[in-house]
Amino acid sequence: MATSTKTSNDASEAVARALEAYAQRGVFRGFSKIGAKGGKATFRMLWHRDRFFDVILDLRRATIRIPVVLPEVPAQSAMYRSFKEFVNDRQAESLPDHRRIDPEKVAVKYRNTGGEIAITFTVLDGDFEYGAQKLIHLVHEIYLLFLQDGPYYEYMVEHLGLDPDAV
Repeated sequence: MATSTKTSNDASEAVARALEAYAQRGVFRGFSKIGAKGGKATFRMLWHRDRFFDVILDLRRATIRIPVVLPEVPAQSAMYRSFKEFVNDRQAESLPDHRRIDPEKVAVKYRNTGGEIAITFTVLDGDFEYGAQKLIHLVHEIYLLFLQDGPYYEYMVEHLGLDPDAV
């Protein structure tokens, strides 16, 4: 039992350490651990478009999840199809290692429930710090590459609070 508790604590601390490092570098404008119970820990940060993002660590399932990466994206939309392609492309061997998500280290899943896109990383090798870092990198690229380079200006104005007068 002590080994299991130590492993759980190590994983939770690794995720907290990775997220705290981003907060200290100013990537997030606010960051806190908002709860830990029953093998789960929840962290919250103020991030892209001044939105709160929750990162949920589930040690029993070996997952790190952000339940709402993008809101109000219809499941049958072209945007969601493009989103899935973009996320899948982040695992391409043609990407440099620092940008690539190694499919042998984490399994990437996305789900659209009621128009809210969630991303879940299942950590395959016990490296929760890697999983947390890559999850943050992926969401960052979604906001800075996928949304900015795609035809999603109206979406950002309507659903993410982009001020068209400030652009």
